[in-house]
Amino acid sequence: MRIAYFTTAQEPKEFDKFIKDRKIQANTSNQVFHSSLVECLTNNNELLVFSCRKDPTQDNESKVNKTEDLTWHYLATKKSSFSNFFNQYTEVKAVKTYTDIAFVDTTNLRCMIYARKFCKTKRIPLVGIITDNPSNITGQNPLVSKILSFFIKKCDGFITLTEPLNTLFNKKDKPTLLIKGITKKPAKIASKTPVDAPYFFYAGTLLKKYGIYDLVDAYNSLKNSSIKLVIAGHHEEEGFKDYIKDNPNIIYIGNVSNNDILSYENGALANINPRPFMQEIDDYSIPSKVIEYASKDALVISGLSTSLKDDFKETILWIDEKKTLAKRLQEAIKMGKATKATTIKEMNTICEKRFSINHNSKKIAKFLPTIVK
Repeated sequence: MRIAYFTTAQEPKEFDKFIKDRKIQANTSNQVFHSSLVECLTNNNELLVFSCRKDPTQDNESKVNKTEDLTWHYLATKKSSFSNFFNQYTEVKAVKTYTDIAFVDTTNLRCMIYARKFCKTKRIPLVGIITDNPSNITGQNPLVSKILSFFIKKCDGFITLTEPLNTLFNKKDKPTLLIKGITKKPAKIASKTPVDAPYFFYAGTLLKKYGIYDLVDAYNSLKNSSIKLVIAGHHEEEGFKDYIKDNPNIIYIGNVSNNDILSYENGALANINPRPFMQEIDDYSIPSKVIEYASKDALVISGLSTSLKDDFKETILWIDEKKTLAKRLQEAIKMGKATKATTIKEMNTICEKRFSINHNSKKIAKFLPTIVK
């Protein structure tokens, strides 16, 4: 089947170079999910990916990277938001390639507008990939959220991370597929970490509501000074560096490449998702980092995700009122080698069975014929 895919994601190497050269604050979770879903779709399909990235630092010409069954079409970018939108919209309209179906990242308005025009012109169905409720996205303009919500409901089918997302947007019982997350087997990467001691690791958004300050407080409460805390992330709040500066064992590495993040994840004592539990967030989003962490050779400590707890049970050290973040950090430090090895092995097995590229490719293969008759 011939598939078009509209996303702000890029090929992994392109993405790493993009954020490194321009020092752009980028959402790595969105990048990892969509680039992984692209990989799932390439099994037995011919894929044309429109990378609708935006670059506020410079203008970029369009370019095409093509392999046998996968084409990445990087739309030209302009520093001006209006010029960027107009030029990319025109570029998509000019593409003559025929496809049977299109997929779109529903969290981005530009992607949605380009995809709707493309599908209307080609008279093909559009599948919305719903990874979150637009109203929950940090910094999202309320008007943009309303427009996105309206457009999402007009899609012909859906891939959603959670059942409540499907309930929220799929009012006409259109074809839908649940994909909570996608993992790849851990890359065999020589660690680049400069850390000379065991460490906890966090990678993600550096905003208070995601629990990063809770993590720092819990770590500072530990009596074991031989364990370090390494923090990588984006969208750093003002004052964050001041908050961590008095503890020399907290190592802040900023926004780094995916390969570097993989190295830190694989070498950690435990990877941590400190996001506090909130019912609305729990209903409409999956902490994708937890699934990524669970495929690595390290323990995972996480705020509660009801959906993921159904999959991982107690192989993940879930944070709650009794088992606080500080207690879970201590538990990871004290855990014996045999128990740790068994726990990690069980997590890895769950990832392979329920979240792997191969598993999700099979699910998608069964889903596609329900949309394209």
